[in-house]
Amino acid sequence: MAIVTVVIKKSGDLSYIPNNKVRHGDTVRFWIDTSTGVTNATVYPPTCLDSTASISLDNSSNLKEAKDDAVSEGAAVGTYPFTVNVPGGSGSSHHGSELETKNGNLDVTTDPPEA
Repeated sequence: MAIVTVVIKKSGDLSYIPNNKVRHGDTVRFWIDTSTGVTNATVYPPTCLDSTASISLDNSSNLKEAKDDAVSEGAAVGTYPFTVNVPGGSGSSHHGSELETKNGNLDVTTDPPEA
């Protein structure tokens, strides 16, 4: 089974390594790229994953910078949207009062993995 990483950055869109196409049983890793200035994020995962509870990520330790979850065996083929909230603004601290919402999606497919 493959691992697809959703990279959460301070600015710009979400990015996917290698891409946003997943198959049943694949692992989806949500990861904050702290080198871009992200200190924390809340992920509202797509319904195609085994767990759909919100995920809190932060830079307090390596164990909290990423969270893995599997694509449910029962997920129908299709596109599943999700959102990630990251603290917005630049310069002075806003104490988490301003959040930027980033939109993403995972495409559940039955196609064979790309070589």
